[in-house]
Formats: sequence, C-alpha cells, structure tokens
Amino acid sequence: MKKSVSSKAEIFVKDRELVLPGQALAKGLLKPDRGVYVDKDGVVRSYMVGLAEIGDERIGVIPLKGSYVPKTGDLVIARIEKMSQRIIFADINAYCKAIMIVPKPDPGRRGRKYSLLAKYEVLAPGDIVLAKIMSYDGVSNPLLSIKGEGLGKLVGGSLIMIEPSKVPRALGKRQSMLQMLKQKAKCDIIIAQNGIVWVNSDDPRVISAIEMALRKIERESHLPGLTERVGQLLDSLLGGNS
Repeated sequence: MKKSVSSKAEIFVKDRELVLPGQALAKGLLKPDRGVYVDKDGVVRSYMVGLAEIGDERIGVIPLKGSYVPKTGDLVIARIEKMSQRIIFADINAYCKAIMIVPKPDPGRRGRKYSLLAKYEVLAPGDIVLAKIMSYDGVSNPLLSIKGEGLGKLVGGSLIMIEPSKVPRALGKRQSMLQMLKQKAKCDIIIAQNGIVWVNSDDPRVISAIEMALRKIERESHLPGLTERVGQLLDSLLGGNS
C-alpha cells in the first residue's frame, strides 16, 4: 500500500504492518529510526523482520525479537558492577558494559556541578540507576550519565525484565500503555529502552500483576486492541486497587 505523508515523502506500508528484511518502507524526507537503512536510491528499507513504526516525519521497525542495542539518547536502567576513582562500570543488559565518568570535585564551587557529584558519591556496586546514554559509536563502551532530573540511583522497588524489542509496545504511542499501567497499579513505573522495568511498589500483588501484564504485551505485541486487553487483565487482577 502506498500512502502519501507529505508532498516530499511517501510510505509503502501501514503502521504496525509486518515487514521483512530488505523490504521497501518509504522514500522521501523521512528520518530513519531504529531497524532501517537508506539504500543508494534513497529508499528506506527494513534491516529485519518486525513491525513498521510510523511517526511524525520518521519511520522505523520494531524487531519481533532481539537483544538490546545501545543507542545515543536512550534511557536505560543499569546495575553498578565495579568502581574506580573516576570510572564506574555498569551492566545495561547489552553485549558490552557501559561506563560512567565521575566529574572531578571542585572544592571552590557549589551549585549544579556539586549536586551532580553528590549523585555519584552515593553509588556503590550493586546499586541500580536510571541513566542516559550520552554517546555510543558501536566500538567504544557506551558512555552513561546521571545528569538530569529524575536520573540517578533508584531506591527500593522491583525489577522485571522484558524483551528489549517489546519496549516500544510496552510504552505505547505517546506512552499511553505506560500511563495506563501506572494508573492501574497506582505506583511509579519506569520502562527503560534496554528492557528493564522498575516498579516502585512493595506490594507483591501489584508486582505480580504488572509482570503478568508485561508478559501479555510481549506475547500479543503484534495484535490490535492490546491496551484495552491489558487494562482488563489488570482490573481482574487488582480489583479495588484500580
């Protein structure tokens, strides 16, 4: 199917349509996203078997299965493995370890830099952090940072692993699925791009319900009407909690 998105671009598939490696997806002024490449004729093609994902001025492919591939700008949940004086090594559920560089202390200054340094000083091996990938070139270790509002050590809560390829579906368009999960569970939930989910609850019933909902998302990510079905599942599991 050919669908015009502007006078300068057109797409050849539907949103969430199953696509194959090498399949032509679009041509024109669209930004290539994950899972696609642009051939010599300017045609955007799929790298893999997956679901076409069409957004404002961009197009990509959500793989049906696959491990996490780091990408600059991603938010990830990482586990601190070891620390030296200024370098922290972290597991981000990828084929390689990530690193964080601790800023140098400046006794003569306070303010933002001092506050950032304090974020690093409380970390220890085994801690869980929410971080942003600042750079990754496919060769060196991904560089993480906990600079920014909401980033840093995550205290308490439980972790649930999902397939990284299912993260876009678990988030939903404009994070609609994530917002629904939070509303039903009545707790904070973070779904990181590397397939790690943090549920800020100490209620085993809530944690179990969210895990069951995430497994349903993994199994049925290719089917329409998923948000409604997941909501119904959580209502049946949590009852009065929702």
